[in-house]
Amino acid sequence: MEIEIRRLTPGLAEEYARFFDTTSHNDEGSGEKCYCVTWRRDDSYVGDDHWYPTPEERRVRAIGFIKDGSLQGYLAYLGDRIIGWCSATAECSLGVNYLRSFWPIEEYREDIKVMSVFCFMIAPRMQRKGVASQLLERVIKDASDDGFDYVEAYIDKVVSDAGRDFRGPLKLYEKCGFSIYAEKDGKAVVRKALKNVMPLR
Repeated sequence: MEIEIRRLTPGLAEEYARFFDTTSHNDEGSGEKCYCVTWRRDDSYVGDDHWYPTPEERRVRAIGFIKDGSLQGYLAYLGDRIIGWCSATAECSLGVNYLRSFWPIEEYREDIKVMSVFCFMIAPRMQRKGVASQLLERVIKDASDDGFDYVEAYIDKVVSDAGRDFRGPLKLYEKCGFSIYAEKDGKAVVRKALKNVMPLR
């Protein structure tokens, strides 16, 4: 199966939106499409805005955020169809600060560059076929090429409903060379070092 991974660009905004239009995420059955608008560049937030009340508004916002570069990540294609998405950015410190109230994330040093993986969405018919692994490997490669010190993700170690595990399971990260850096109350920060650096602590 020949899968192509593409970095999200402004020209892919409409294709991205159509993928969310037709693909269930962590809210299957609710009709509440997220369009992954929460995890985006800090300067795109106005006041406390991070969520929008209707899927229609979230769709419009997502397209705008992609076109101005605020929403970042990678798309997996099989032929000309999107089959997967991974939200990955180093420019969402507001999102990381929010997660710090639940996950054991320490304050970062200014000299350490961390790429954060926030979310996956894989088309149901393509799940358990290695799509998420290929997306994650591309994140790792590009982060390494761009001089990052770590790739990091924030997971629930135990998820009762696998269909809602949008952060990705621990075994996915272990397969790609991540290890648990910190954990608390069933939540873990997993991290992969990309070069030899002193620990963040």
